Amino acid sequence: MRERGFWNEEKRNHRILKKRPTLATSSEAIPWEPLRPLLEKGYSHERKGNAGRKRIEPLILFKMLVLQQLLNSA
Repeated sequence: MRERGFWNEEKRNHRILKKRPTLATSSEAIPWEPLRPLLEKGYSHERKGNAGRKRIEPLILFKMLVLQQLLNSA
């Protein structure tokens, strides 16, 4: 199996961007803010202490999951 070169990767990324929505276009097309109260309500787990990483904001987490589904689908 051949190793991918820089230009191959650039062409692949260009094709993907043409086919699929990017974060910028999805941010413009989807009204995310009305979802915030619903997401906050379902993600109201209180932290027990200050140890560990802080939680990811629910709206950002939801956007990540939506993008994952969009970009991983065939």
